[in-house]
Amino acid sequence: MNDCVIGVDIGGTNVRVGLVSDKLELIRKETALTGSFGSAEELFTGIRRMIDSVDPKREAGKIGIAMPVPWKHDTTSIVDSVNIPYLENVPTNAITTFFPGYSVYFENDVNVIACLESEQGASKGSGHSVYITVSTGIGSGIIIHNEVLHGAHGYAGEIGSMIISDKDNKHASLYSGTLESLCSGKALEEESKKLYGAGATTLTLFERYHQQDEQAVLVIELWVEYFSRAIASLMQTMDPDVFVLGGSVIDNNLWLIDKVLENARTKVLENLKDGIRIVSPVFGGDAGVIGAGYSARKQAQKTTLRKTV
Repeated sequence: MNDCVIGVDIGGTNVRVGLVSDKLELIRKETALTGSFGSAEELFTGIRRMIDSVDPKREAGKIGIAMPVPWKHDTTSIVDSVNIPYLENVPTNAITTFFPGYSVYFENDVNVIACLESEQGASKGSGHSVYITVSTGIGSGIIIHNEVLHGAHGYAGEIGSMIISDKDNKHASLYSGTLESLCSGKALEEESKKLYGAGATTLTLFERYHQQDEQAVLVIELWVEYFSRAIASLMQTMDPDVFVLGGSVIDNNLWLIDKVLENARTKVLENLKDGIRIVSPVFGGDAGVIGAGYSARKQAQKTTLRKTV
C-alpha cells in the first residue's frame, strides 16, 4: 500500500470520487449525479462501488469525505443538509460502516478546498485567507493561523447567509437579502430567465453583458456591488491576507475579480484599501476531490501525532 488516498466530494448536484496520489495528482475519478440516489444507504453504497472502481488494487487505506454541511471535529451526525435532505441526522459512525477496512475522515466541502489552496495553492504562505466559491450556491472556508476555522458550532464560513441588502428576493431559502440569494449562480440564472425567457441561462446573461445589453449590464453591475459589500465586510472583520475566489461563476468570468476588487476598495477603511488581495485558485474543478483526500491525509497525521505525544 502506498500513500494514495480516496477523495469523496458529495455535492448537491454531483458526487465525485477519486484516487489521489501523494503528489496531489488525481489518478482516476468516477462521477455520479447526486439525484440518482434516493437515500443515505443508496448514496454510500454507490460511493463504495465508485471507490472499488477507482481503486481496484486497494492502493489507499484512507477516505476523506467532504459534504456541504456544517462541520467540526466532534460532529457525530449530519445536520442542516439542505441540498441533500435524506442525509439529515445520519450518524457518522453509520457512514463508516459502508467502508470496512478504510479509515474514514469527514470535513465540510468548502473547507477542504480552502485548506488545499492555503497549503498547496493560491494562498500558500498566507497565514490568514478566505476561500470563496460562487457556483450554484455560495460558501467559504476560512483559514486563521494556517488552520481551518470551524467555529463553536461548525458553521464558520457560511457566508452565503450574510445579509447584504434589504432587497426582497425570492431566491432566498431562509430570508431575503443574503449574499447567496443575490449573487449565486442560481440567482443569476433566475435573473437571466426573467429577462430573456425560460431557456436563458447564466451564460446567456454574461453574453448579453458583453454585448452591452443595458438590462444585463445593470444585473452584473448590481452583482458586483453586492459581492463587493461582502468582501468589504469580511475584510474589515477578519482582515485576511488574501481572498481566493473560485467556483463556476468566477472561473468562467475571471474579469469579475478586478471589478469586485476595485469596488470593495471604496467600502473599507483608508489604510485597508491596498490590503485587499483577491486571486483565482490554483486547483480547478477537481479541487473538492483532491481536497477531500488531502484532508484525510492531514487528519490521519494529526491523529498519529496525538497518539505519540
